[in-house]
Amino acid sequence: MSKHHNYETLKSTEENVLTIRSTKVSRALDLLNKKDREERAEFLVEGSHAVEEVVDANLAKQIFVTRNFARANNELLSKAASKRISIFETEDIAVEKLSDTLSPQGIVAVADLVVTELEEQDLIDSSFIAVLSNVRDPGNAGAIIRVADAAGADLVIFAGTSVDPHNGKVVRASAGSIFNLKIRKNKQVSEVLQNVNDLGFNVYIADGQAEKNWANIDLKNKHVWVFGNEAWGVSDEDAPVGERVSIPIFGKAESLNVATAAALCLYESAKSIHSK
Repeated sequence: MSKHHNYETLKSTEENVLTIRSTKVSRALDLLNKKDREERAEFLVEGSHAVEEVVDANLAKQIFVTRNFARANNELLSKAASKRISIFETEDIAVEKLSDTLSPQGIVAVADLVVTELEEQDLIDSSFIAVLSNVRDPGNAGAIIRVADAAGADLVIFAGTSVDPHNGKVVRASAGSIFNLKIRKNKQVSEVLQNVNDLGFNVYIADGQAEKNWANIDLKNKHVWVFGNEAWGVSDEDAPVGERVSIPIFGKAESLNVATAAALCLYESAKSIHSK
């Protein structure tokens, strides 16, 4: 099944259902690998909500669906068809492999990448930024994207050896926010922080051991929050500039995980920015 204007016109038969051995499915499966994603500038998006987001953003190139999903979701597929996106009815096992989840919904899209390399203009156009410094866990990374979107951040930067933002688990954990927010990447954390410092940003490094807490910092003017690796935080080498700031803890917990810390810090910024 190739390009159609109205999905209702599709009459599936056993002969035109793609199998896991199909060349189209095989090429899509390659996108589970970071190297292939980068070389082809494409990635996989799964689930009805996320696929609708990439369709609306005009990023979707192909859609693979199971027969059961197609029968129950004509509206979404008709929207995709109206945009001349190729829709392929595909055997269940192939969609399951493309989904890379335990409970796939039955739809996966191939889409153009949404995250690009950081440029100076991205920083100039922003005033409220979140930087992920070597954050490796995809669930944490996706959750930070989601909360940055909710808190009204202008930009999220994946820096250093942070997980690939197009990783399927990152995309799912972002709950669609990866398509709402400007996200960039850069290989050097120190370079990013030096650049934002030179542009006049206040740089705050979330650090549970810091003496200063957020009650004593300026969150009304343009600033950057830096969230570090789950095991070792943000090293001095990666942070040649900036102040280390802790989150007040009033109970007996020794620390917070990086996604929770990011949620608290980013919402403290949002509260300061939007307070009268």
